[in-house]
Amino acid sequence: MQVSRNNLLFILLFAGGIILPTAILSVLSFRNIQNEVFLAQKNFDENRTAFQNDIQEAVAKEQNKIFQETKNASLFLYEQPQRLLDFGHATEFKSVDGIEAIFLFNKGALVYPDISSRHFYKSTNFSNSVASAKDKKLFMEESEGFKDEASQKRYLNKRMHALRPTSFIFGSKSEQIQDILGLIRYYYKEKKYNEALKLLEILEENPHQQGYLHSDLSWSVNLLHFEILVKQKKHQEAQDYCLSVLAQFFEDQSIDNIAASKFFFETAFTQILSFEKLPQDKREAFWNLRENFNRQLGYMDILYKHRDLFLEVLSSEHNSKTGIDFKKSDEASLFKMSYPFLSGDQVVIAKINEDAYKDRLLNRLKGVVQSWKNIPFSIVESKDRVFLGSIPDSATIISQSHLEDILDLEFTLYEKDMQDIRKETRHRMFLMYGLMLFALITVIFGSFFMFRFITQEHKLLAMKANFLSSVSHELKTPLTSIKMFAEMMARGRVQKVEKVQEYSNLIGKEATRLENLIGAILNYTRMEHGKGAFKWERLDFSICAKKVFDAVEDIGVEKGLTFHTKFDPNVFVMGDYTALYSLAQNLIENAIKYTNAPGEVSIRTYTEDSWSVFSVTDTGVGIPSSEQKNIFNDFYRVGDEMTRSTKGSGLGLAIVKRVAETHRATISLVSKPGKGSTFIVKFKKAE
Repeated sequence: MQVSRNNLLFILLFAGGIILPTAILSVLSFRNIQNEVFLAQKNFDENRTAFQNDIQEAVAKEQNKIFQETKNASLFLYEQPQRLLDFGHATEFKSVDGIEAIFLFNKGALVYPDISSRHFYKSTNFSNSVASAKDKKLFMEESEGFKDEASQKRYLNKRMHALRPTSFIFGSKSEQIQDILGLIRYYYKEKKYNEALKLLEILEENPHQQGYLHSDLSWSVNLLHFEILVKQKKHQEAQDYCLSVLAQFFEDQSIDNIAASKFFFETAFTQILSFEKLPQDKREAFWNLRENFNRQLGYMDILYKHRDLFLEVLSSEHNSKTGIDFKKSDEASLFKMSYPFLSGDQVVIAKINEDAYKDRLLNRLKGVVQSWKNIPFSIVESKDRVFLGSIPDSATIISQSHLEDILDLEFTLYEKDMQDIRKETRHRMFLMYGLMLFALITVIFGSFFMFRFITQEHKLLAMKANFLSSVSHELKTPLTSIKMFAEMMARGRVQKVEKVQEYSNLIGKEATRLENLIGAILNYTRMEHGKGAFKWERLDFSICAKKVFDAVEDIGVEKGLTFHTKFDPNVFVMGDYTALYSLAQNLIENAIKYTNAPGEVSIRTYTEDSWSVFSVTDTGVGIPSSEQKNIFNDFYRVGDEMTRSTKGSGLGLAIVKRVAETHRATISLVSKPGKGSTFIVKFKKAE
């Protein structure tokens, strides 16, 4: 086999660019695999240090993010309501994920929440404000956004002149209170709301007689009073009453149960907001009142529960260079922010929501751990609860460090078991061996297919050369005959009319032969452009096949062949007329060309189920089974004597195959040498 210059260059590039580098890499890889255990141990030591740094950095970054968010949120606390009128105005407030409450101090005075200082920290320097009798007057002046002056006077007169039934008050205080409560329940059940209200006012005016029953009885009495007004649909009086209880709340020097007071105001404000006829300005005022006041009341509750811890944190000397100090007890965890983290005399104390704080740290650490899955470690909380990772049953501790103060996290790294390292090494070794084997197999198969491609290319070039030679001969032969007969007739050498007619017929036949050859070449070129070169339409294939037969029938008759034809009507297909004509022409002409006299050729078109069928049968030379798989290839011709003595280009059946494939038709062949051949083409029937 001769190798062209281009193919030789391709082989050299393939060998120098793929085979040689693959061989070198294979040798080097096999050597490196032997040192895999040592490299794995070294890798683990390096990764362990990087992992520890990443964990510590992740915790520090998340804490700094919380500190910064808390600092930003504290800037809005100066704008929070400090007077009752301000509670009815919308204010901006920022919450921090992981922080339950934020408290702002300036020069030792509590700035937010401001209402808590009067009730709990009068003896400290948290605030120098003292509740006085003027608070009620201040309330009446500031509550214009909630009620008018007439409703205020009406409510106060009612309170001053309320009837107080005394006929049933006998015995001890306990008995008196029980009697009043029993009557209230009775009146409420019977819907005698006015009588129940009179008794409730007695209890409200004598709050000190209620304390021995329950610490939040006063708030229960207030709530029942409010709900009775709502049931009576006295919505304006219900609003006035709620605001009067709020004024009394500000007047008190102490509060026994913040949770009960918070429940009352939350319930009352929510019901007021549900009033259908509540004006829009009042609705907005009560909405803001509920949001602002309940938030500060909740913060006040936290201050009350943990006041000793707050005082300890606030009064502790500042030693931190970063401006961050932590304080933790069994009940709460706090951190203080001050200078230089904050400017001036500002101090922020934040109570940590440990569950949310833990989730933030956990989410941050999970992102780091995913990148270091093969390093044994554990992060343990203060009560020996595993925060992240796992504690191996038997492993040597490499290092242990304190990770975080609030949750008191301990970070521990463990030595990796050599068996695990060898196991991972084996996996990597098998993987590398597999990759190397795959690379070698790929190169081998690549080489095989490359040489096969070169061989096929050589065969194709030979077939094309044969085709060009054959076509040149096929074109030259008819042209020579046409030229010779035309010259004889032009020079007047042929005088007889019979001879002129004979030569004219010969010129016509040779011209037709030349036209068919050129048409085959053009059809083949057209097939190369695919479906885009076709004009699709619905047509009767019987008519197309009949026209082809009519055009070539004389050739077969002159050759001494017998034809059997049957063209059923309405054999419809979707296709290109020119392409289908070429398919029928090539099959019928081949049958005539390769059948000797006295042979027979049968041509049929018919429908079968959902198929339109075209078949051509001859009694010609037949095709050997070894050649049948190649006859549809481009430029291929069967190499027996009969074929070689027959004119042709090797494109006829190739065109038939292209047309069939383009029309999604199937083509089958049944042939035996010396017995003839049958070609059957099945198209999808077009309705």
